[in-house]
Amino acid sequence: MSEPGIGISVYATLNNVVSQGQPDIVFSIDNENPVSFNANSVGDGVVSHILVYQSPVLLNGTHTLKAISTGRGSPFYFDFLTVNTAQENPVGDAIVDDRDLSILYSGTWEPNGAESEYLHTTSQTPKGPNGGTATFTFEGTGIAVYGTTDANARNGGNATHLAFTLDGFTTQYDGIPNSDVMRNVRFFSNQSLPNGRHTLSFTLLDENICYFDYLVYSHDGSGTGGNGSDGSSAGGGGSGGGGGGGGSNSKTNLGGIVGGVVGAITLLILLVLLVVCVIIRSRKQKRTKGKVVKGETQGSTTEL
Repeated sequence: MSEPGIGISVYATLNNVVSQGQPDIVFSIDNENPVSFNANSVGDGVVSHILVYQSPVLLNGTHTLKAISTGRGSPFYFDFLTVNTAQENPVGDAIVDDRDLSILYSGTWEPNGAESEYLHTTSQTPKGPNGGTATFTFEGTGIAVYGTTDANARNGGNATHLAFTLDGFTTQYDGIPNSDVMRNVRFFSNQSLPNGRHTLSFTLLDENICYFDYLVYSHDGSGTGGNGSDGSSAGGGGSGGGGGGGGSNSKTNLGGIVGGVVGAITLLILLVLLVVCVIIRSRKQKRTKGKVVKGETQGSTTEL
């Protein structure tokens, strides 16, 4: 694939690496020397969202990434990739992890996670109805929320029910009882929003807990984007109120940069004008002194 940016990362799902050996696959960026990945730290069984390739920092522009596989070794399943666009407002879909600082939590959300979940983290909803909320503000045209539901049917429990409020309008997610853990479940989706600023919040409506994993919002490149990851990286950091986890996520303030640049240019212009004024004044003083000396000489000549 070819995509403009300054870096790219590839994530995949691996299966039975210990028993079948590492998948034989290499990656090459812009036809440079192929690079293989090391999956020795991955256990057996199915493991998802594994970072299998990360490019060095590239010059901003269009680059081509090739993945070459011989088919030998354990199965390799391409999951997704992220591109560092080096743009304030990239066009496309942005993934925001549950631990991203831009997601605001109230109540006690317990940190959780499994190898098959995005970045191996989730945030467990507070126990009990309306025990807490998660809120995310973004600019774009669509948003979807994904998570994990528990194996509630095995214990005779009921399905999970969540309330989602988008720009003041509330809808309800009604899950179905399941006998096994279900991951990457889409709890909510709205892809027909007018381009602009929106706020989404959600809360649990009953005792059947679930696990918030990540959200994806769409952006057309205008405005200021979301409060969190802008598609430049799939990674997130930090935590909301009770989400746990460490790290941080920052976003450049374009207005602050522009203001600082304008202020610096204005100050530089004032300094240049001040220096020019001092030089002109100094030259005028020299000319004045020259005329006085000349007048005295002429006067003495006249006297002679």
